[in-house]
Amino acid sequence: MVCIVAFIVVLVLSAVSAKYRKLLGKAWGCFSRRVTFRACDTSFRDDVKTSMLAPLAIRAPRLVKPASIAIEVVAWIMVLSLIVSLYLLGRSGLNLFVYGTCDKQDTQACSLAAQACSIGGSEPGFWESVGSGDVIGAFGREFASVGDTISTIPSRLREWDAAQFAASDATYLGGYVEGRPVALEVLDPGCRYCAELFRNMKASGFDDTHNVTYLAYPIRSGFGDKFANSQLIASYLTAVRAWEAQQHGSRTGETGDWYILEQLFTTDAPDGRSTQEWMNAASADDATSRLHEWLAADGYTPDAVEQIAASTTSPQVTATLEANRRVVEDDIRTVAIPSLIGGGRLHAGLVDVDALRGMK
Repeated sequence: MVCIVAFIVVLVLSAVSAKYRKLLGKAWGCFSRRVTFRACDTSFRDDVKTSMLAPLAIRAPRLVKPASIAIEVVAWIMVLSLIVSLYLLGRSGLNLFVYGTCDKQDTQACSLAAQACSIGGSEPGFWESVGSGDVIGAFGREFASVGDTISTIPSRLREWDAAQFAASDATYLGGYVEGRPVALEVLDPGCRYCAELFRNMKASGFDDTHNVTYLAYPIRSGFGDKFANSQLIASYLTAVRAWEAQQHGSRTGETGDWYILEQLFTTDAPDGRSTQEWMNAASADDATSRLHEWLAADGYTPDAVEQIAASTTSPQVTATLEANRRVVEDDIRTVAIPSLIGGGRLHAGLVDVDALRGMK
């Protein structure tokens, strides 16, 4: 390992000083043999160690042998550290290209990632597994994760068609307008970046140039839903869509699910908090009452509200939400909420006003 470390040092030094370049060929010869698991056929390794141990041999000859061993140990540590660093750098770069974040488990831990709520994963992280003694499982999941990322690359290079992922009973922000391209957002009602994206769409006029629809995806964590009442709100959004499809077939205007999202994402609660913050902290009963108030304010009769509320626990709504989850996890394969399909691309995380204006 000494010659590998020495080669790297000589390579860096030769880039800034010509006097080290004459050693570069010799260092490369030893390096190339070591990385192909062959013994060095030159004296470069011995020359390096001799030059480092010569002063010690004069002052304390007895320490030469342990010092030689120490040099080898340090060299091994340095080489292994370099390999691990290069692996982590490559993995992070790959994740950044594929998912828009260098950390699949926690998108917000990556400073280069867009602002997003992390879907993460229910499986323990690498070091968590190692700490619990599951070393084999830790490496197995790590390499499986990298393999999954690599297998996702082709999908990121293709042309994305939002209509391909839209639900059969999809509703649209402002109502569907013939001739406009479809854009689809994967959202969690409790994620604050989804609220910001909604406001950015309004500010940029994106909803005036695109038929915007969504898939409700309540993020799960190891302890249940990541945001309280996200599943409840998602079930009401889904129930409203199903009710509208049953009553009207297809409605050209904006439907009650979008009214709920607009109230949730753009208004404030009486206590000064945003309505979304209030809903994330509210009890299920209070959240349900607020949803009923919104539906009534949007023109739904008491009987219609009662029917919608009853259907939120129906097999149809449950199946639709599970279908959404499969589309997000298996087809779109995003790890960031919100994710927006528009302009032929998949955009992970919050999209700013300028970028929305530039989408065709």
